[in-house]
Amino acid sequence: MIENTELFWSRMSEAIYSVGPRFILAIVIVVVGYVVAKWSIKHFTRPIAVWLKRPALVKPALTALKYLILILFILLALRVVGIELTNILLSATIISVIVGVVVAPIAANFISGAFLLSDRPYDVGDLIHIPDLDRTGFVREITMSYTRILTLEDTSLVVPNRRMRDRDVENFTQGDLRIKRTFDFEVSYQSDLDKAREVATNAAAEVEGVITDRERVTLMSTYYPIKPQTRVKEFGESGIKLQLVYWLETPYYLKGMNSKVAYNVYKKLIENDISIPYPHRKIIMDQNQRVEK
Repeated sequence: MIENTELFWSRMSEAIYSVGPRFILAIVIVVVGYVVAKWSIKHFTRPIAVWLKRPALVKPALTALKYLILILFILLALRVVGIELTNILLSATIISVIVGVVVAPIAANFISGAFLLSDRPYDVGDLIHIPDLDRTGFVREITMSYTRILTLEDTSLVVPNRRMRDRDVENFTQGDLRIKRTFDFEVSYQSDLDKAREVATNAAAEVEGVITDRERVTLMSTYYPIKPQTRVKEFGESGIKLQLVYWLETPYYLKGMNSKVAYNVYKKLIENDISIPYPHRKIIMDQNQRVEK
């Protein structure tokens, strides 16, 4: 019994003596890797920020750099201890297949976030419209995983980035704050059409925030006037359908501005005795009809 105990401790001492220096060296390598990672983040923050030109991308890039350096030093430490990298890679492959099913949606959000931050289809503060959701609002936050939008209804809409990349997004404020709006209305066939058009155009021009000068906007090498205009749209069953086209200086407070323009157009049409057709319903009661209980 005593001989077996002595043999056990003898072999343990030999193992510790042979492995101990390599284990200590592995720890030193990991510590050096940590120091190098910290040093890299400290000295590469500014160059990476200048290169990426997007503050939201700087932190994820630095985090990826930090973990990449740590992983390289850890793999080197494992090799010093004597652990074969082939077995590690085989195990990592099996684990990645299992975890990939769960992690794939999260990774897709992060990848989409990186593309959104680099391509810049919209930025924080932009007013955007998502047609398939029929939601309009201001971009409040863009992260690596989601985009937060403050809607015009004063609600917070959070959309995963992978879904934002799959959707059509209209940006009202990219490059030019001026925005085109339309308002449809009808006048009766007995009304003076020229006068109705003039009244509606002048009514829109009276609203503060509507562009009234003779500026022009260039679209596909073609110039378009942006002062208010009223056009004949079509002939309806009960009246002539007109469309008022006007431009706002900024896209902010869209609903309030649209309401002011519509109200002023209605008021001016009534003041100028221009009738607005509406459906009439006539009910005829049969006096001879008896109601059976």
